[in-house]
Amino acid sequence: MFVGQKFGPFEIDKELGSGAMGSVYRAKFTHEGKVSRVAIKVVALGLLGNESAMARFEREANILKQLRHPHIVRLVATGRLGKSQPTPFIAMEFVEGESLDHILGRRLKLGWEEVAAYAKQLCSALQYAHEKGIIHRDLKPSNLMVTTEGVLKLTDFGIAKDTDVTALTGANSTIGTAAYMSPEQCRGDKNLTNKSDLYSLGIVLFELITGRKPFVADTTVDMFMKHVQEVPPRASRFVSDLPVWLDNLVAFLMEKDKERRPMDAATVGRMLAEIEEKMQNQQSAGLEVASSRRKDRPLSGNELDEADLEAARSLKAGKSGKKPKKKKKVPLLQRQWVRAIPAVLAVLLIIGGIVYLFMPAGPQALADAVQKANDPEAKIKAAETYLAKYGSDGGDVTQSVRKQLRETRGKQLEAILDKRYASNLAKPADKTEADAYTAAWAGMELEQKGDLTAAQSTWTKLKAREAEIKDDFLEGWGWLADDRLRQLHEVDDKIKALRQQLREMEINEKPWKFDATEPESLAKLAIRLGGSGGVPLISDDPEKNKVKHVSDLPKARRVYADLAKLTEKKPEERSWFLMAVRERGANFDPKADDGKTRADTLPKQLEAIKAEWTRIKDFNEAPAEKRDCRNRCKELIDCYADETDEALKKVVEEAKTLLPTMK
Repeated sequence: MFVGQKFGPFEIDKELGSGAMGSVYRAKFTHEGKVSRVAIKVVALGLLGNESAMARFEREANILKQLRHPHIVRLVATGRLGKSQPTPFIAMEFVEGESLDHILGRRLKLGWEEVAAYAKQLCSALQYAHEKGIIHRDLKPSNLMVTTEGVLKLTDFGIAKDTDVTALTGANSTIGTAAYMSPEQCRGDKNLTNKSDLYSLGIVLFELITGRKPFVADTTVDMFMKHVQEVPPRASRFVSDLPVWLDNLVAFLMEKDKERRPMDAATVGRMLAEIEEKMQNQQSAGLEVASSRRKDRPLSGNELDEADLEAARSLKAGKSGKKPKKKKKVPLLQRQWVRAIPAVLAVLLIIGGIVYLFMPAGPQALADAVQKANDPEAKIKAAETYLAKYGSDGGDVTQSVRKQLRETRGKQLEAILDKRYASNLAKPADKTEADAYTAAWAGMELEQKGDLTAAQSTWTKLKAREAEIKDDFLEGWGWLADDRLRQLHEVDDKIKALRQQLREMEINEKPWKFDATEPESLAKLAIRLGGSGGVPLISDDPEKNKVKHVSDLPKARRVYADLAKLTEKKPEERSWFLMAVRERGANFDPKADDGKTRADTLPKQLEAIKAEWTRIKDFNEAPAEKRDCRNRCKELIDCYADETDEALKKVVEEAKTLLPTMK
């Protein structure tokens, strides 16, 4: 649109890209007799009347004015282009290079050394911005430019937040690119800190190192749930030669709890420098060892060559007074020592191979053996071998091996406990620690009854006793307690996430398909029936929620009972089981659900929907109320499609007939 035009000192010569917010152009900038390249960001014409978009555009310009850093794109000027309809613009330095997402697209992934070099530059830029009270909030590879000299530049402060100024966005809103957003961004927290950018930095580093994002989801809501709930994989799972310190740092940055992440970007930068130094020292140590072995190697080839023999003859002649006969010179390739070289090399290779085969494995080889072992016994044996030799160094690799050993032993204990619990063998076996076994048994019984609060207290006490347990096998009690506590914590997180998903479903009026074989589907049905607090209201205004959600707790408890039965013998779905037994109640009686509640309330619910729809159907200004009526009608259909009573089936069919008319 502006290509070829000249505005003051700017002559636009190329469009670099465009999107919903506007376009970016390359231009020549003439200033004080010098000509340079700039990138001009122009707001889209369709947004000129949008106050929020214009305020955000102005915010970016004001933020860039505060930033002067070698690794942050520099502001050149701001103003308006055109005369008939002046369009706001921001002119920034033009970066000769390409964005990291383009580099990734071409190379798939980057080496860890290159990633560390870029990350240190980015940390410097982030620390500078954070100290000025500015949080970027949209870190991703496409916003990171790399010049032809390898200098990284942080760009696009369009949604950055200046903590000294009131945010443009409302409370509990989410802004940013979903794949890189922090858990607190996904939850819509108002008061984001520098720790939010650090989480996004961890996601970016993971992607640069592995060539993939830690989380993949079909919808934005699903991606939010993964950031909030799902533990990210380790980068070393996809890159086997990744330094363990860098692997730990990336995991450190992606901690769900912001208080557990590094203190600031400067700290991350120092950690990166230390990682580079450690790796360099390891490599230097390896070269030094190799060099010392070459120096210490005994000289080979004791045979005298022709020159040595000639010298010996001269000495002999000097003693006897006779002049030796001059011998014919032997060509180099025919000399005996030259002809012996291939045989000597072959012998050396054989000796080297034998030494290599019988030489004890080094610490990294033993640690790799622990990582690769699939069989629990093999993993335990490999870990014990490593710790017996190198367990006293306290390094990161040693800590990782100890963690794997603890987890493997814990899983063995868990399997034994589950098997004995199924057989009702409450008495401790001879080889187990009696107090720990008894406590674990009590925790499992409390879980089975649905008393999760008491179960959590029991497992917490067992966890506290881990330091007292000395037996190697019994180390697994600590891991078992941790794992059970994690599953208990997941219950409330799952319910919260499901209620949010159902609320999003109603806001967007998405269809819902029930599957009785899927735990999540059963849990959602129970919540829609009023279990676990029911689905949150779309609006807090009672005038917009005149038709209430279904409240059928007897049926909700029955659905939770079905969920418990479905997941009881599936360890991988234990958090669903724990949710089900708690929500169905300790005194659940399936016979108590005789259908009287439904027979009484369903017809009334349908009449209330019809009456409200009749009242508002002709109102143009009541879209939320109309949506609420449609959602309540869908709720009747979805929650009671399985009813066999003829009167209830009639209500459901009538609701199905009504729904298409509610436009």
